[in-house]
Amino acid sequence: MLRDLSLGECEDLLLSQKLGRLAVRDEEDVYVVPLQYAWADGYVYGHASAGKKIRLMRLWPRVAFQVDQIGIGECWTSVLVQGTYHELQTEEERTHARQVLLRAFGGHAGEVTFGHGHRTTLAEAILFRIVPYEVSGKALEN
Repeated sequence: MLRDLSLGECEDLLLSQKLGRLAVRDEEDVYVVPLQYAWADGYVYGHASAGKKIRLMRLWPRVAFQVDQIGIGECWTSVLVQGTYHELQTEEERTHARQVLLRAFGGHAGEVTFGHGHRTTLAEAILFRIVPYEVSGKALEN
């Protein structure tokens, strides 16, 4: 049975996962990439090195972020965050984002940046948050 998730259930899934997919406009297409993230304070916190993802979000800040949890059989749960990219500029914002990301990854800075295909450290990364204007979710259950 397919059902809508409550906001609390959506937030629970966002808190329980560490990897989602970020979608951003790319001219007439959509660019979708995996993103290691943390959910805190009602925001998706992320980081990246300078590159295509950051360039596109600066041009078109309205983004979507999706997280899934695949269950047994055909069961699944999915949350979609639609929001606006906000690059963190002040040292206070950047320090808070680093702390949030480190906390989500058990205090291991290497795990936050592991597998990104770039060599940017968390200290050097461009830090951002997605400010949601809508959070919704669905679940398919037996």
